[in-house]
Amino acid sequence: MNCSAEMPRYKSHKTVWALKIAEVVPKENPDPTGKLAASSYGARIVPADTGYAAFDVDAAFVIKHNPQPGGYYVVYEDGYTSFSPAKAFEDGYTKVEPMLPPGETSGEAVDPVERELQAKGLTALRVTPADIKENIDAEFYFTAHEGALGAAQEHGGEFQAVRHTDRMAEPSMRLLTFCVLVLRNGFTVTGESACVSPENFDPEIGRQLARQNAVAKIWPLMGYALKDRLHREGTAS
Repeated sequence: MNCSAEMPRYKSHKTVWALKIAEVVPKENPDPTGKLAASSYGARIVPADTGYAAFDVDAAFVIKHNPQPGGYYVVYEDGYTSFSPAKAFEDGYTKVEPMLPPGETSGEAVDPVERELQAKGLTALRVTPADIKENIDAEFYFTAHEGALGAAQEHGGEFQAVRHTDRMAEPSMRLLTFCVLVLRNGFTVTGESACVSPENFDPEIGRQLARQNAVAKIWPLMGYALKDRLHREGTAS
């Protein structure tokens, strides 16, 4: 091996999602004897970033990663979750700030296609992400397990509501997330997000992906409505 030459260097180009950790709260010990260590029953992570609720991590995560306040809870593109000390994370990653529409100082990030249209001056009448956002009146989230459980409770476990109550506890039922968006006119659209490995399941990411899939169904609906209105106005003129 040539020890006189510097080894090839590599620069990370990964995209990750991360939350800075304010506090790690051990979950209540399930062992009445008190003999189990904290790492044996998981913990609740309290994010330092505003607008994010505390969430639980299991014992396997605590044992493997030993999360600490000040560090980062990290989610990779393939769904893998990890912990990174603050210095290592901040030295390797730069926060990607959302791009906002002209004149706005807060809100959701601009859709990449919308950003390109704006940059090229293609701003004729069309459906925009802002139109989509304004048209959403309410949103609801639940897993398949929660939905089946609610249906069983609502209908008293009748066959028509839940055909196989014995399968409600199936682990995969907890890994399928639904998003229901209620539009201003009362119409609803749904989106789903399924996770293969329980170890990769994160409720917040599941809700985000389900919502993205639901929003994708609004575009053609609003596009048709706009085109129909323009057609009617053109016919009437």
